[in-house]
Amino acid sequence: MSIWNGISNFLFGNSCIGCLRSGLPLDPWLCPDCRKELQRLARNPRHPSPDVLCLYSMTPLTKNLVHGLKYGNMPGLAGYLVNMALQERETDETLHDWGKSLAFVPVPLHPARMRERGYNQAERLAHAISRRMHGIVLQALERKSFRVSQTTLSREGRACNVAGAFEVKKRCAWPENRIPVIVDDVYTTGATTTACLYAFEKKNLGGFAKVCTLLYEESATAHVDFAADNAMEWHV
Repeated sequence: MSIWNGISNFLFGNSCIGCLRSGLPLDPWLCPDCRKELQRLARNPRHPSPDVLCLYSMTPLTKNLVHGLKYGNMPGLAGYLVNMALQERETDETLHDWGKSLAFVPVPLHPARMRERGYNQAERLAHAISRRMHGIVLQALERKSFRVSQTTLSREGRACNVAGAFEVKKRCAWPENRIPVIVDDVYTTGATTTACLYAFEKKNLGGFAKVCTLLYEESATAHVDFAADNAMEWHV
């Protein structure tokens, strides 16, 4: 069964979005087996670098979930995934160790993608994390231009593709003593979030900036082969 058929069955039937099986009790997204697996994954957050926290590893289960979040019109998955992850002590302590005054900055979508999708999954994730951490969400960044899809590029290609793609909004008044936390859905090579951090550095706002993403792709050069990312993409 394809992921698109699975999403359709979920929307119009009784199918688990994780394993795509139907006729099972749901919570309302996952069957008991998939929920148990997601809880297991949540106990092992990833730290590609000291200032980067990824709530889950990329697995078939989490890949299906982020696919539904991004392309299946399921924005409620953001809160579901964040709340489960932040129940785990290591994840909760990492975020608290970053400070009490965190400002969560979602990686922005290009307006064309926003019109197509209707919401920014990174923004939904930022709001979900902020609620749990009593922080704030700031729409501080904007995209300068479109790029070729990141899914087709190597580590070096990704870095070049996003270089200069973001800038801090001219009218953004950064709150004093707030630590920026860049929020995105998937961390693969770090090129996108690094470009966001660079935008803050250019405005002398980098400081102790952090990064928090939903998933960590183990392979630095792997293609995140979502069906909607085939050739040209506005989302870098």
